[in-house]
Amino acid sequence: MSDGVLARRVTAEAVGTGMLVLAVVGSGVAAQRLSPADTGLQLLENAAATAGRRSSR
Repeated sequence: MSDGVLARRVTAEAVGTGMLVLAVVGSGVAAQRLSPADTGLQLLENAAATAGRRSSR
């Protein structure tokens, strides 16, 4: 495998991972703002938002 192909693959992996991290962290922040006093509801909202983003591809 050439260096250019490897660099492209590593870059694509890093960008994809970064976008997934942003989606998970963003949904956690949104859940915390929607229901600041109920941790169980926050977890449910976070799971639903994360699953919704992953399946929308």
